[in-house]
Amino acid sequence: MDVFNLISWVFQLYLAYFFFRSAYRKVTGYERVKAEFQGWGYPFPDYVTFFLIAVWILGATAILAPFLSGLAAAVLLGFMIVAFATLLIHGEYMRLVEPAIPIVLLAYVIAAQRKQVFSLVDLCWN
Repeated sequence: MDVFNLISWVFQLYLAYFFFRSAYRKVTGYERVKAEFQGWGYPFPDYVTFFLIAVWILGATAILAPFLSGLAAAVLLGFMIVAFATLLIHGEYMRLVEPAIPIVLLAYVIAAQRKQVFSLVDLCWN
């Protein structure tokens, strides 16, 4: 295992922890999270909250599986970019670090797993 892959594995472990912890915090603070989504103008905040919790749990699990880590990182990256944009649009600049750090780490994991990601994309398109 080279250093690039070792760093990727460390990031994957941290990201799994981050997303599991975030899902737990969303479950325990469900009403607060639902109110945030409602305040930001998301339709059906109940469903958005449940969906996000499910994606966080599945993504955190999949990022630990070697054959799914690249795809999981790509999916989670998409969600984190939306989170970053939401905070930016609504002027919550102090909270931009929350999605920014995972965005950088997810991008690194995708780069480390690029062959896997491209082969999955290739498989879907052909």
